[in-house]
Amino acid sequence: MEDIRIYRIVWKNLLAAIACLTLTAVSIVDSINRNGGPGEMAVGLCFGLIGLFVLYKTVKVRLRPYLTINDKCLVQSRPNYPNHTVRFSEVDHFELSRFNILLPFERDILVYYKKDKDKQKVYSPTFFGRIAAKLFSGADEYINISGINMKPQELFDLLSERVIK
Repeated sequence: MEDIRIYRIVWKNLLAAIACLTLTAVSIVDSINRNGGPGEMAVGLCFGLIGLFVLYKTVKVRLRPYLTINDKCLVQSRPNYPNHTVRFSEVDHFELSRFNILLPFERDILVYYKKDKDKQKVYSPTFFGRIAAKLFSGADEYINISGINMKPQELFDLLSERVIK
C-alpha cells in the first residue's frame, strides 16, 4: 500500500508573515515621509526580519510531511528533532484525547503499547510535555494532531484499523 502523508496547515503562519512584512513596509514608508530617525527604521527592519523568519519556517515545515503512515509504522517528523517511529505491531491501541488539560484547543492521539513490551520513554521534545502526558493521560506516548490537513477522527480511525492485535 502507498504511504499516506499528512502535512501541517500553514495558512496562519503565512498570515503572520504577511502582517509582519506589511508592518515593515508601512514603517519604512512612514519613516521616510516624516523624516524619522534611525529608531523608527530599526523597528521596521525588525518586523521585516521576523516576517522573513516566519516565512522561512513556514516553507520548511510545509516541505516535509508531519506524519507518514504506511502498513507497518507511523513516522512523525519534526523540523528540529529526529524522526519518531511508532510500529503498529507494538501498539495495543490508540485513543483520541477529548481534552488537553494544558491547552484546550490542542488535540492529541494517545498511544498505548502492549503490556509485554517494555515501557518506552514518552516521546516529547520537552520535559514538561513528557510529564504532562504521563500525569494527565496515562499514555505511553502522544502525538499532537492540531493543525493538520486531516480531521482528527479520520486519522484516529486510520491508525486504529492498522493496529495488529
